[in-house]
Amino acid sequence: MARSVKMTVINNTGKVLKFKSKNAVHGKFNSDPPTSIEASGSWTCTTRTGGTYGPEGTVTYETDGGDVTVEFYYNHPYGSAASSYRVTPNPSDSMGYEIKGSFKGHDQKITFELYQTS
Repeated sequence: MARSVKMTVINNTGKVLKFKSKNAVHGKFNSDPPTSIEASGSWTCTTRTGGTYGPEGTVTYETDGGDVTVEFYYNHPYGSAASSYRVTPNPSDSMGYEIKGSFKGHDQKITFELYQTS
């Protein structure tokens, strides 16, 4: 049986985020990440039916000028291991973030909320 995680980005940074790359270590993208995120955008990742791993990977965006990147990491493993999600902005002080949602359960919905730091 497939496991899925729907990830939504709420972008309150005042900057448009442009899609840079995606990497599904395990699983596949059922819907591609949006090409740009002005205020919000979402995508869904799942494993193939019968897979032995849950979805894991990264999606990276950059600001219009490319001076800031932000990587979203997801890992929703099978079994009793806890799911983990991470946001890595570069430079690290370029934005703040919160990760919201339930980290338990078969199908997860996670929201990454980004905000200005200055």
